Amino acid sequence: MLELFNQYSAFITIPGIIVLLIALLPIKGKRRQIVIYSIAGIIGLSAVLILRPGDSSVATEAEAHNLITSGSPVFVEFFSNSCTACLASQPIVQSLEGEMDEDVQFLKLNVQDSIAAQLVRDYRAYLTPTFVVIGSDGEVVWRQSGGLLDKGKALEALAEA
Repeated sequence: MLELFNQYSAFITIPGIIVLLIALLPIKGKRRQIVIYSIAGIIGLSAVLILRPGDSSVATEAEAHNLITSGSPVFVEFFSNSCTACLASQPIVQSLEGEMDEDVQFLKLNVQDSIAAQLVRDYRAYLTPTFVVIGSDGEVVWRQSGGLLDKGKALEALAEA
């Protein structure tokens, strides 16, 4: 439960609740309504814009292919900066990284980066977040698309790979 509600989801939920509550308040005077609704909108928008899962962990498509074909298991995360489930999954992915051996590689690919375009097609990662475990032989062992990462199943798949 602790991994489900984290700082990312709190930063999205709390401003959303504030905006909703302000929208429900009866405010007299058009000028006051405009000012208060504008402030609430700016708070909500700034919270969403501040949160970013980051950039891809590699700089080129060749680096990504080298990592995938390295002969060790690879956990690939396809994400988008505008995806709230991607933001909420970050602590789960980080805890998964902490639990794995050094021989497991982790690859983060922002689907909006040009370097990820071919890999998105190759691994059919059309929905974000998409998590893929690639075995040492280069074959896909497990995949999950959409929603929060199922850490237990990812651990099982990485143990198999």
